[in-house]
Amino acid sequence: MEQHLFNGDSKDVLKTIQDNSVDLLASDPPYAISFMGKEWDKALPDKEIWEECYRVLKPGAFIAVMSSPRSDVLYRMIMDLEGAGFDMSFSPILWTYHSGFPKASDTRKVMEKRGENGDKYEGSKLGFQPKPAVEHIIIGMKPHGQKSYIDNVLNFEALPEGVKMTYPFLQVPKPSKKEKDLGMTGEAKEGRIGATYSANQDSSKMGGNPDKPTEPKKNFHPTTKPVKLMSYIITLFTREGDWVLDCFLGSGTTGIASKLLNRNFIGIEREKEYFDIIQQRLDTSREELVKFFKTEKDTQTKLDL
Repeated sequence: MEQHLFNGDSKDVLKTIQDNSVDLLASDPPYAISFMGKEWDKALPDKEIWEECYRVLKPGAFIAVMSSPRSDVLYRMIMDLEGAGFDMSFSPILWTYHSGFPKASDTRKVMEKRGENGDKYEGSKLGFQPKPAVEHIIIGMKPHGQKSYIDNVLNFEALPEGVKMTYPFLQVPKPSKKEKDLGMTGEAKEGRIGATYSANQDSSKMGGNPDKPTEPKKNFHPTTKPVKLMSYIITLFTREGDWVLDCFLGSGTTGIASKLLNRNFIGIEREKEYFDIIQQRLDTSREELVKFFKTEKDTQTKLDL
């Protein structure tokens, strides 16, 4: 299986990918909610990125794009995807993880900061948003053209029985620290598995970054997704040997799931600090990954491979 990693802006890198060559877009883009104050989450992706994704996907190929459950974020994301040409007449998949960050301000404290008595507001909240327990996975498709739906039938029967029973709810906990840090060593490596290049390099040249003396020891990406979740999505919409694209690769989870499932993979990440994490995580051999996810004692992490 081939694996191609790019450190650059998806808007530029996608232009180097051939038309109608990708079988699935599975990605977790910025939500434009300034999560943890991160600069990269202050705006939704440029619409041109979705237009380029549309171009490189095969007719009938699906997209699985993660989104905050907030109505305003969902609305804008779906409108942008539809504007790029995708058929958005599909129900979403709901990732259920049962934990999150509720947001609210203590009304009494706000009043007291203004020098006013806030006793009568004891227990009330300002701007309350319930603790999220799900994220939406927006499903769309590049229209078929001359093909019929039978050419892109979902691989639903390949999902585990427990998953089929709860679909479209995918009940998967957030990744453990052990899973997130799998492959992280902090050591410099001369060679790399698959093709790894920056956006300004010749894509025919493979290899790591010789100028980087050390690599991070921990996966500090704040929104790392569980491998089990991405493996379910990839299983549902592709088959062995297909090409999977993630144009907002984050810490590399989609690439790990693709390697485990014998899919070819193209991953793009703009932020250099996260790309260093991706390189280490995806240096892990398929054999090591299979061993970890098949023998993991935590049943929430363990995969049937």
